[in-house]
Amino acid sequence: MLDVQLLCREGEGPVLFDMDGTLFAGDLGETSFFLLLAAELLQKEPQAIKEADISLLAQAQTGRVPEILASYGSAVKQGRMDRAYQITSDYVQDLPYDTVFHACKQAFDAFSGSPVVFSFDGVAHRLYVKKEAHMLAILQTCLQAKRDVFLVSASPLAVVNSFCELFSFSGLTCLAADGLHILPYGQGKVERLNEAGLKAAAIAFGNSIGDTQMLQMARYGVFRHPGDDHDLLDLAIRMHWILFP
Repeated sequence: MLDVQLLCREGEGPVLFDMDGTLFAGDLGETSFFLLLAAELLQKEPQAIKEADISLLAQAQTGRVPEILASYGSAVKQGRMDRAYQITSDYVQDLPYDTVFHACKQAFDAFSGSPVVFSFDGVAHRLYVKKEAHMLAILQTCLQAKRDVFLVSASPLAVVNSFCELFSFSGLTCLAADGLHILPYGQGKVERLNEAGLKAAAIAFGNSIGDTQMLQMARYGVFRHPGDDHDLLDLAIRMHWILFP
């Protein structure tokens, strides 16, 4: 297998990263979204939300929180992840950045153990994020090597910026859901990169079907190993991507 660290350190050309599930385990966009909804429901600061508070989302009946959860769940049930991501973005972009930052910090501080699951309107939702040092080291290697690094995510821009602040990453271009441009999911990732002046890349890192087109832009596609998801595993093998733990 090719040495991915060596490719990042000594290669040339832009490097592309998905965020959720690629640079860490779990989904920061989704976890912070539910954490912020719980904070609104319970009228608490996001940094005060604990695992026990999340179960109360399943019982939400009044106000806009159950309406948002119902819309999000409907999109998930229909397989419309682009719509689900847009709902997340629409909610988060109206909040102060500091509020979103504290929610993201709390996500890593309090929801990095076993996944926390709650159900609303027949749809199960999960809160979970966990730092993965080997992936953060790869991103840091690319930045130290002065590569042009693009972080391309369908999570809200405030969440992506919070991730960078939490782990002290700077000098990279963040393309995320911002309410102004096309949602960077699937072909939308390619379109956002094209808008930024990028037509091809040296390396691209991803972990889901929504990263397929972005990985196809790169000479080397690096795919986080999907475990028991045989469809994704077959796709990665068929596309000759590097499978990475």
